[in-house]
Amino acid sequence: MMKIVDGVYRIRLFSSSVYLVEDEKLILIDTGVPGYTGRILRYIRKMGKDPKDIEFIVLTHHHIDHMGNARRLKHITGSKVVAHEIEAPYIEGKQRAWKDGRIWWTRLLLWIGHMIFKRCFTKVDIKLRDGDKIGNLKVIHVPGHTRGSIALLDERRGIMFPGDTVPYTLAYMRLKKGPNPYSWDVDKECKSLEKLANFDYELLLPNDSRIVTRRGAEFVRQFVRQMCKSKVDTG
Repeated sequence: MMKIVDGVYRIRLFSSSVYLVEDEKLILIDTGVPGYTGRILRYIRKMGKDPKDIEFIVLTHHHIDHMGNARRLKHITGSKVVAHEIEAPYIEGKQRAWKDGRIWWTRLLLWIGHMIFKRCFTKVDIKLRDGDKIGNLKVIHVPGHTRGSIALLDERRGIMFPGDTVPYTLAYMRLKKGPNPYSWDVDKECKSLEKLANFDYELLLPNDSRIVTRRGAEFVRQFVRQMCKSKVDTG
């Protein structure tokens, strides 16, 4: 576990990170791929907290590397699972994620994930919309990576949690391979990046890439200029 600032902690898992935010109680942002429930609980205990202190499990979107441990954690801690209203049917297993794949092999992988991890589906207790708040976190709807992807802004601490809206695209930009193949709609992803660039925050804490500890909003603004131009050029 890594302490980012007072009250905000990063837990590195196999393929991504999850974040713990201390509010009146704990808020867990995303849960990683299946199989890491025990590790997350151990880190919470190392903080001197009871896992039952988790009040909300916020899922930034429905991909399995974000919702993989939500069902077990909810059962163990009694916390509420929270996600955007558009994502709820996917998280609950009512909507087929592979239908949103842009490329045949991403649809295949999403279908395989749906079949293998059926037991990870879980009820969404609170369905969010753009502008809602969970504790001190402001919900920002950023469609593109998925239909109901969200970012979370901690205005008091100056922190943006963008989910996968920023990092996956950045990785593909660096490799010059074009837009992220796992994103549902690249045009909407660009619009969402522009939306994130309009907020003020110092820290940028994505799930699947390096964190930015200084001038996070400016980093996103530069990213928008590069990514959206590249999308047009490779279009």
